[in-house]
Formats: sequence, C-alpha cells, structure tokens
Amino acid sequence: MLPFSKILIHCGRSALAIGLIGGVAAPARAQTSDAVTAPAAEPQLDAEITVTATRAAHSDGTKRPVEAGDYALTKSDWSDVLSGSSALALVKNLPGVTFTSTDAYGLDLSDGFLLVRGFRQNELAITFEGVPLNDGSYGSVTGTAPLNIGVAGNIDSVRISPGSAAVSTFSNTGNGGEMLYAIADPKADFAIEMTQGVGGDHSLVSSATVNTGRIGEAGPRMLFGIERISKDKYTGAGTQYMLRANAKLVQDLPWGDLTAFFSFARAEIWGYNNTSFDMLAKLGWNGTDILYPNYARAVFIAGPENANKSCGAYSCGELASLIPYDTGQATDDFVGNVTHRFNLTERLSGSVMGYAAIGKSDIEISDVSTPSQTGAPFSSQVWQTRPRRFGSAANLGWKGGGHTVSVGVWVERGSSTSRFAYYDQPLPGQGAPLRAIGPYDVYGPAFQIANDSRWRTDSFQLYVRDVFKPSETVTIDAGFKSVDFSTRGGGIGPDRAPNGTLRTTDPFLPHLSIDWHPDGRTSLYLDIAKTAVGYRVSSRGNIGPVSSAWAADSQELFDAARATLKPEKDWNFTIGGYHRLGALSINVDAYYGIILNRLLNGTSGPQFNPVRTVGVVPRSELLGADAIIDLKPAAWLDISQSVSVSKLRYADDLVVAGEATPLKGHFQPGYPGVSLISQVSAKRGRFEAGATSTLYLDDPFTYSNDIYVPAYWQVNAHASYRLPKRAGMPELLFRLDVTNALDRNNIGSVGIGGYSVSGDYQTFMRAAPRTVLFSMNAKI
Repeated sequence: MLPFSKILIHCGRSALAIGLIGGVAAPARAQTSDAVTAPAAEPQLDAEITVTATRAAHSDGTKRPVEAGDYALTKSDWSDVLSGSSALALVKNLPGVTFTSTDAYGLDLSDGFLLVRGFRQNELAITFEGVPLNDGSYGSVTGTAPLNIGVAGNIDSVRISPGSAAVSTFSNTGNGGEMLYAIADPKADFAIEMTQGVGGDHSLVSSATVNTGRIGEAGPRMLFGIERISKDKYTGAGTQYMLRANAKLVQDLPWGDLTAFFSFARAEIWGYNNTSFDMLAKLGWNGTDILYPNYARAVFIAGPENANKSCGAYSCGELASLIPYDTGQATDDFVGNVTHRFNLTERLSGSVMGYAAIGKSDIEISDVSTPSQTGAPFSSQVWQTRPRRFGSAANLGWKGGGHTVSVGVWVERGSSTSRFAYYDQPLPGQGAPLRAIGPYDVYGPAFQIANDSRWRTDSFQLYVRDVFKPSETVTIDAGFKSVDFSTRGGGIGPDRAPNGTLRTTDPFLPHLSIDWHPDGRTSLYLDIAKTAVGYRVSSRGNIGPVSSAWAADSQELFDAARATLKPEKDWNFTIGGYHRLGALSINVDAYYGIILNRLLNGTSGPQFNPVRTVGVVPRSELLGADAIIDLKPAAWLDISQSVSVSKLRYADDLVVAGEATPLKGHFQPGYPGVSLISQVSAKRGRFEAGATSTLYLDDPFTYSNDIYVPAYWQVNAHASYRLPKRAGMPELLFRLDVTNALDRNNIGSVGIGGYSVSGDYQTFMRAAPRTVLFSMNAKI
C-alpha cells in the first residue's frame, strides 16, 4: 500500500465569478484517507485536507473510498479505456457501475449507457469543472452530455459518490450519486504533449495539449487541448467523427484565484440501427444495420408497391419499418465558466461564479411513414433540439473549532426548443441522397414540422452543510438542501403536442454521513440522504430513453397523467467498510433505496414513430451490495476482483390514467443484477501491462421481465513501453490497446428507444467486436 504521506492543511480558497459565464464551486468532502487522493473535482470553498504522496505502480482509486463512500479516481484508474473515449467510460471499473456502448469509444450519444447502483446517467448529479450538466441523455433539452464536453485526455480526475450526492453539489437530476469531473490545472512550466493513435476500422485518434506555463512573474497559467477521433463503422457503412477542444486559465491572486474554462465539441456520427431479438434470429448478427449507401435498394424496399413482396426473412413492408436507409446525428456543444475563489479571513472564504451551456443537436432517421414530396417513399426525419442554459452560484465557508460550515445557492434558467422536421429525399437518379449528418435542406426547407415544442426550466438550490471532526478519527458530515425546480411549456404547433407546467419543491432534503478511521488500514462509514429531482423533459415522439410526461401521445393523456403525477423523491442508505491486511485489502458496502413516484414511459411502435404511455410507480425499492478484494503480491503486480449484486424492484404497479399495469414484484429493465470485474496490472521498469474482464448477468429486457438479455462478457487488454526524455528527444510512450479481445458477440446498450411493457422490441444495439488501437505519446 502507499505510505502514509504528509498532510497539507490549507485554508479554503474561493472565488468571485467575473463575466457572463462561470463554474459552480462547491466544497469538497473532507479527506481523511491514508492513501493518495486525487484533487477534488470542484474548487474548494473551505479548508481542505489534501493527502499527497509519491504514487506506487498502481492506483487504489476504485478499490477504497477516500471518505464516506466517495472515490477519487485518476488516470491510472481508467488505464484500460481507449484514448478519446466517452467520459462516462472512465468510471466503469468501479463496483456498482455498469457501462455499455455500441462502439468501442462510446462516441454515439444514443447508445452509451451508464448506470450507478441502478440510477442512469441522467439520474445522477454530474458536474464538469463545476458546471452542472443536468440531464445529459440522448436528445436532451435540459442538459449537456459528458461525452460532448472537454478533451478526454485532459480529464485529470473524477470524484464519484455512488450512493448519494452532497448537498453542495448543484443539479436538478440527482436521484442517486454524483460524478464530478475536473480538467488538469495548467502547469507552472511550459509543456507540450501529443498523442497519435491508429487502429482498426480506419480509426485515427489525434490529440495535443499545450501548457503555456506561468506568463511573467505573476501572470496566468493556461492550458489548451484539442482532440480529434475519426473512424469507420465496424458494420454497414458510414463514419464517426468527433472533435473536442478546451482551454483553462488560472490566475493566482493574493486573496485567492481566478479560473476560466471553455469547451467546444462537434460530433458527426453515422449511427447503428436499433435491433430486436427477432431481427437477430432472422437476419443474423451482421444483418440488422442500416442500408446506407445502397439507396436504390432502400427505395425499392420502402416502395408501397413492394410492401407484400418477399425481402428475405421479412416482407419488404416489414423490413422497411425495421431497417432504415440511414440514421445518425450531428451535434455542437459550447460550455464555459469563470470562477473566482477568495479568502476573506483565515477562517472565512467563499466563491461566486456563472456559466453558460449551449447545445445544438440534429438526430436523423429515414422515416417510411412520411414519404418525400419528390415521390421518394421515405423522408429524412430530423429531431432538432436547441438547449441554452445560464446559471450562477455563490458559496461561503467558515472553519473553526473542528467545524467547517458552508452555505451556498445555485440558480439556473434554461430555455429549449424541440421539433421534428421532415426533409425531402430525391428519387434515384435525381440527385445524391441526403446524408445522416446533414445538410438536410439540399432539396428545400422542411416540408413538414411535427411536435414543435418550447420550454423554460428554472432551477434553484440552497444548502447548509457542516463537516465536523470531533476527533482525528471521526468525521460527521451533516446538512440539508432546499430545491425548487419548475418547467413550463411544451407543444406550440397545430398538432398539439402536450403543453403544461410541472414543478418540484422541497424545503428540507437532509444528508448525513459518518466516517470513522480507527487507524490507517481501516475505515467504516454510514451515508443517508433524501433527494428530489425536477421532472424530466422530452417531447412527444422522442427516440431516446428519457421518461417524460411531455412525451405522452396527446394533451389528454398528459392532463390525465398530470393529475396523478408527484415529484420523484428518493431515500438512499449506504453502509460500508474497508480494511487492509498487508498486501490484501477488502472493501465492502451494502445499500438500500426507497424510490417514490417514479415516472415511466412504456414504449411501442416503430423507432421512427414511437408511441409512449405515461404513468407512475408509487414506490420502488433498490437493494444491493458491492465487494472488491485487491491483492498486491509484489510491488509491480496488482490483482483485484469485484462483485456487485443489485436489484431495483417495483413495489407497486404502474398507474396510467388511473389504470394499473401489473409491474409489482418485477425488476427495472436494462440494469444487470450481477456484475463481476476482474483486473490484473503489472508495471516493471518502463513496461506496463494490464487486462480487465467485465461480466454482466441477470439483465431484464422488459418491464414485466418476460425476456432477459444474454450475458455480457468483455475482456480488454493493454501494454505500453516508455522511453525517458533524453537530450534532443522527448519522453515517448508506445501503447497497444485491445478491447473485446475475445471478439465475443455481445448485446451492448439496452433501452435505446425505451422499454416495452412485455415482449420483444427494437431497442438494443450490439457491442463492438474486437478493436485494436496502437498509439504513441510524446511529452516535451
């Protein structure tokens, strides 16, 4: 294990946000671990305890909490993740976490799914450089996806609490835990780092980071990063392209510091087709993808005169509704913040800040239910969402007498639009077909608009928190938050998509955690919290997994549901402990959750025109446990095995418009009941290698659990060799990554188009086959 290292205790730093945009700064939880801890993912408001040490060959980030159920992950904790991968993938090796995606990098926003102890990514409190991301799911109109913010190679740490979010973490989606991402701080000296990767399916991964160093004797430090990923799909045709860029500035001041962060991301993704079990059985593992670029065949299959003809395992009419000509997405995301932290006295410190997040998303699929005006038997349906969010927060902290007391407030206003626009496709021979990534108006503006909607969302959160250390071995973290989340709006078009106002308020949401470290080898903790979240927002006809009242099929269904809807409020309870016996360590926890008034959407119909019912399950219960055993038989070798067992069980039936659908006793679909993660890593001199085996079992496919997803098993491996810096030569790192090394046919993400109450449904995607990436990194 890492040696007990010196402890640097410094008074809180804080911030005064200057400008229109800024990041949310909230106090991190006190740190009392004897192991190395990562920098907190948000700026510190109050006095913090930072433990520093020279790292051993391996990181313990996923293997022991730094305090009451909190884990501090650094780059060594996601060493098996491909360069440029989705930020969600960085936490996948933590017990209680499941992550799946269709491509090895997780670039397709529609099919990268993360669950933490039963809560999906849009049910967690997630911040990036302090900016609340809120609902970052596919087609979101109220948040930003972690995939679309920040250069992956610049992410330096992730602070994750699987059980419950701190009251000082600002979010309107935090049913369960929290994930706090942080970009590396700019270095004091000039430095350049570059990475170039080449892999299968014509993959190219390129990134560059420049640290300016301190400019002048007292000037700012700046970091600039850029990352580009391009590759072909592994089946069918089409490309996937992602560009990310970010900048971070830190200006030290006599009374604190000023930090500014900006991120831009652009994605142009040809997608994979949603699949059902029937399609796999009849069309084969590689036969269910889109028809692009065979436009003539797509037109033939979709032609109404051919509907009853045989197209193989299906009639042409059936096949046309299952396999579109193409599907894909084009997105742009801008996120920025400015944070100023200040010390008023030795005991009193604080921060104020502001931020902005602006997104543009065009999600396309060929729609055979709406022919083009040109005579082509289908059109391009483009789901266009345009979220804009502006917010600010202020925090004040005081330290004395063993207490660190902080108070803070967060306000955010978001405005968003969503509509489905239909664009003409040409007849064969009359021009090139439209591309899934645009432009879409090649043959004129949209000829039809459906489900045109607008919303305004206001978020308010106030918290009070006290971190009390009655002794050197005990930390008591107690506080509460008050929230007020409201959304008004909806359909504004002649087709009358649902419109109305929904609001969540609660003046007292308590949180208590107790952390006991009797010695440097042992810890025990308890964590209890109550949460409340805003109503999730998505329009009628949405093709994502979000359960929203506004997705109801009519205003009448929305009004009927609204009469019975209540805000979802949850109780989360966690107990756990850690103990180290020489080279062996054991980390265990058990948790129980009470989930009240969960809103669900039952889904049916084709993926380009889904029909959703809206209802509430009054009570659900979450029960689970995690355990991880870690063995370091030698200084250069680390072996670990984790097991997680968890089930979210519906304790009541689904109530839709006053009628009950029998769900009582069934389990949440799309959430594996058992996960096993085995890891081995070795570092000897300049050589490093590792392998990770991930196994997911017992995964229900429908709400009624009449179908289960087959076992998911994936093995990833990597090896690298480092050449130290020499005269005239930079430090070089050569690395080989192999994901899904056994080349298994796995079903990846489930529920992409929602979940059916029972029976087969076209809503899952396959996971990527074996993927190889060779990369070289240079540091100057």
